Amino acid sequence: MKKILIATDFSKASVKAAEYALNLFNNTPCEFTLMNAYDSFPSGNSPEVAYSMLEELYKRSKLDLYAYLEEVKKLDIHKIHKFKSDLVPTSPASAIHILNQKNKYDFVIVGANGKGEDILFGSTATDIVRNVPVNTIVVPVQSKVEPIKNVVLAVDYNPIASFKEFDGLKELLLQKKATLTLLTVLKEGQTAAEMDGLLKFEYHHYFKGVTVIDYQLHAESVEEGIIEYLAFHKADMLAMLTRHHSFFDVLFNRSLTRKFAYNPTVPLLSVFDSIEVEVPEHEIVTF
Repeated sequence: MKKILIATDFSKASVKAAEYALNLFNNTPCEFTLMNAYDSFPSGNSPEVAYSMLEELYKRSKLDLYAYLEEVKKLDIHKIHKFKSDLVPTSPASAIHILNQKNKYDFVIVGANGKGEDILFGSTATDIVRNVPVNTIVVPVQSKVEPIKNVVLAVDYNPIASFKEFDGLKELLLQKKATLTLLTVLKEGQTAAEMDGLLKFEYHHYFKGVTVIDYQLHAESVEEGIIEYLAFHKADMLAMLTRHHSFFDVLFNRSLTRKFAYNPTVPLLSVFDSIEVEVPEHEIVTF
């Protein structure tokens, strides 16, 4: 049975994430954990007052989560899923990291409203994608809850830790009988023939049984190329491999997956790549 964690703050975006999750795995037996993280520890008061306020916050979150859980259960039309709930007094990313270490989720699903305070520091979705070693689906609040038919995987044909990283994606594609487009953004002067190497063959071999389409386009940057593709082609999900980056890559916003998680236009599947990057230990962070 798959284990799926749905992070919620009871906003419209997290409600959409739950609807999306139940639709995506409607025919798959799953154990869904609905998690609310409350990290607003009261300050500026005496310890007694602060803890009293924190206790009140916990009680309110518990009641809200129970009501939310009962509503989500109604979406289980086939009655094949199990449901749990969890309250954690910390930030969402920290809470998910803690729970994932214990439960090893197949997917974490989180909503996004595209209204982060600052793209430099990101949003809850970017925090999770950057810091939690788990496959994460970021669902835009404006997403339509409909069948998955076309998935786009952005590939650069650089080495990956293992194709097992894509097991969850492949299983989804086969279950939904969806088409996979391997999208490559070419640099100026680069030709599609240059991509016809061993790794491209290995991608096709791994996704055997799935209808796979190769698509290349030229753009000034990978980001612009993906945006251009999504503007003119139907895509129900964008998948990207999340690699480790240095602190300065994150600081200067050079993390591509992080950018798309900040303000996604279609549901984004961040596939966590466990390959390590050789940078100084104090600089190791993730997307």
